[in-house]
Amino acid sequence: MPDNGNTPETSPPARRRIRHRGGIADPVELASRLTERDRTLLRLLDEHRVLTSGQIADLLPYPNLNRAQRRLLALWHWHVLDRFRHPAANGALTGWRYTLGVAGHGVLAAMRGLAPPRPSSVREQVLRLAADPRLAHLLGINDVFAALSAHARSSDEAELRLWHGERSATADCGGLARPDALLVYREHSTQLVACYEHDTGTEPLTRVVEKLDGYAELARAGGPHPARKTQQRQGFWVLFGLHSPAREANLRERLAAVDHTGPALADGDVGWHIATASGDDLHAPAGPVWLPLHTRQRTRLADLARTRAPADR
Repeated sequence: MPDNGNTPETSPPARRRIRHRGGIADPVELASRLTERDRTLLRLLDEHRVLTSGQIADLLPYPNLNRAQRRLLALWHWHVLDRFRHPAANGALTGWRYTLGVAGHGVLAAMRGLAPPRPSSVREQVLRLAADPRLAHLLGINDVFAALSAHARSSDEAELRLWHGERSATADCGGLARPDALLVYREHSTQLVACYEHDTGTEPLTRVVEKLDGYAELARAGGPHPARKTQQRQGFWVLFGLHSPAREANLRERLAAVDHTGPALADGDVGWHIATASGDDLHAPAGPVWLPLHTRQRTRLADLARTRAPADR
């Protein structure tokens, strides 16, 4: 599982050497230094905001973490990337969290034919991200993304066809629901469309349950756009990833009491179902870790597309 940025570094805490950067290179010269993998990283950070070195090594991919870290250091020196970290509970520092730097925003804007943002605006954006109380939540989502990407890359039968972050996922859902991510996963001949909700235990379960209203509206509107394009007979799934088994059990009890997925569907509606997973199981999101609502048997991610709720049978 990629480092979510909370694992302390192993180097001794005393007398850390501070690395200094020079000025930003000439934009034309800089653009010639960037590989296609670098440009893919810019697009990933634009969509997902912040990634750890471990996540980046899994997503692009790099042959190993050391190679990724060396390239990320070079991109940081060129101001293509910016980075930050925080003291952990034991006083050591977390791993580096990477985001777009001033030059990275400039290259990305040029790729899209847009005007680049001001350097001061970019620095303010990095500071807000570093101080964002939802940072652990965002890194947790990207951990699942990276783990599923790494699994798909290592398998001849699996493909992660799409993973959209919150902004794009909300657009995919027409604003009716605001999932943390939306994914399309294919294995063998089975394809799954799912909205993903990542829970770190910081909000009341009542607020988590209230999200079902939006998904019920989404089902009545035909489901997320990827589900409509692929004409999924099984509709879509809502996957809840919880930080602990106890939290998962409590949420499942509340979800079962207010489940909106059971009533008969009208013309134009699509079916939708709920499954949960928790804790270390999220380290292997493609595996048999997902427990559909109203069942007692955990199943693999791909097999969810073959699973029907009791009311649909």
